[in-house]
Amino acid sequence: GIITGGNIQHDCGISRSMGWFIEGILPLLVFGKTPLTVLQLTGITNDPKDLSVDTLRTVTLPLLKNFGVGESSLIVKRRGCFPKGGGELELRVPMARELQPINITEEGLVARVRGTAFCAKVSPSIINRTIEACRGVLNQLLPDVYINADHNRGQKSGLSAGYSLQLVAETTTGVLISTECTAGGPTAASTGEMPEDIGIQAANQLLEEIRRGGVIDSQHQPMVLMFMALGPEDVCKVRFGSELTPQSVRTLQLIRDAFGTVFKIKRDVEGEGTDKEKVTIVLSCLGIGYKNMSRRIV
Repeated sequence: GIITGGNIQHDCGISRSMGWFIEGILPLLVFGKTPLTVLQLTGITNDPKDLSVDTLRTVTLPLLKNFGVGESSLIVKRRGCFPKGGGELELRVPMARELQPINITEEGLVARVRGTAFCAKVSPSIINRTIEACRGVLNQLLPDVYINADHNRGQKSGLSAGYSLQLVAETTTGVLISTECTAGGPTAASTGEMPEDIGIQAANQLLEEIRRGGVIDSQHQPMVLMFMALGPEDVCKVRFGSELTPQSVRTLQLIRDAFGTVFKIKRDVEGEGTDKEKVTIVLSCLGIGYKNMSRRIV
């Protein structure tokens, strides 16, 4: 069929968050007949399993620009925490005639860290404690750390209480490496999870992502692989971290079965045999040259 775009409303329910839906439909939205003027979703905006709306806004949508997709936007109108949700957002994505080849291999050095800490239906002191604990770890390594506190009240706080911390490391070459930690994980009750634990865990997860190397963090590996395969009949090359996630391996298998595209995987070692040895993986492929055949001709 044809992806029409336009103005769409959808209730995502409470089984998975909105990030799970958006991550799946993004490769489809850019090939619509008309631009997606407004996609209004309701449900869960933040949970411990899926991409949060903060990561989608600050990292996922900017990644699309590397493939030639125009300016996208995501507006969070109301937060909705796990398990009852009650959140709402608006997403706008332009259409594209075809994707551009991507060649990103330069990691650069981490120049700054930005983040968003939000809470809903809990005391503002909760996120203040979370931010302070996170900064206590990161400021030992980098002075330029700024985390925005987003305290939601009343109707904007959704139906469940919760809080979360999302971090983005920006490098000198424009690479964005993200991670997030949301309160209320499967072990929260048994371990007596505290706000300081969330802050420290998020900081350590970000440092681990940086240690692995690459220009794409673990959360965005499958999406980037999909856009590389849909690209023009030209070589796309991206440097990933020291290992591929199980989701990425499965995505490579699906791309091979659906499009017949096989990626070339090269192991790259810097400083081999020294204390600073660093291993990354460079993936490259020849795109299938997919074009937006449903786009309206003006």
